[in-house]
Amino acid sequence: LMTLIAYLFLRNQLSPITRLAAAAEAFGKGQLVQYQPRGATEVRAAGRAFLDMRNRIERQIESRTLLLSGVSHDLRTPLTRLKLGLSFLPEDEETRALQQDVQDMERLVAEFLAFVRGDVLEEPELVDPVALAHRAVENAVRSGQAVALGSVAAPAEVRLRPQAVMRALDNLISNAVRYGKHATVSLQATATTLSFIVEDDGPGIPEARRDEAMEPFKRLDAARNPNKGGGVGLGLSIAADIARSHGGALRLGESATLGGLRAELQLAL
Repeated sequence: LMTLIAYLFLRNQLSPITRLAAAAEAFGKGQLVQYQPRGATEVRAAGRAFLDMRNRIERQIESRTLLLSGVSHDLRTPLTRLKLGLSFLPEDEETRALQQDVQDMERLVAEFLAFVRGDVLEEPELVDPVALAHRAVENAVRSGQAVALGSVAAPAEVRLRPQAVMRALDNLISNAVRYGKHATVSLQATATTLSFIVEDDGPGIPEARRDEAMEPFKRLDAARNPNKGGGVGLGLSIAADIARSHGGALRLGESATLGGLRAELQLAL
């Protein structure tokens, strides 16, 4: 009788801890799971602390997004006035240079806003990852980029934020074709992870500088040839941030098939 009572007591105490662990794991993957603190006093206290932490993180992310959206709007207003003023000036070499500077500033503002936003406010939904990879490749081909679809093996549907993943894939593909001539997009899956793999035939990135390459505003011109046009150093950072928001990571390596960079966007299932 005492064994039965002890078993029921322990099960009632361990079940709330299991639900708390599941809610924390889902939040790490960018998913919100309904959770109500239950169990012993200590377990309920831990559950309430987790809910407070989750709410503070969500408010901070939302406040940051709204603040930077306002900053972006404030910056675009004078940029628009500059473009309008330049359009009335005589067309010469100096005017064209100033117009190019304004375009570069607009692109910088747009990419910075995309980096800090990261589509964290987008709700996860069930998506076919194979169709997502096909669409990313089709968009690149329509843009005149030499991108092909490699092997794809993935579950029928997974829960993720499709717009964020598409942004990460677009950044990785653009990065691949900027420094190489050809790129491939592949898809692999395990029981716990889903990986979008983008490979190119460019010069690649030295192993010692791969972590540095994923830092914001880092441009490794010594490692990657920028002759095809350079970005502002946010493409890999945005992809890494989106991977982390899905409970995964962005891993850089050497392509065994093309010889260039291998960028693996790993997402947790």
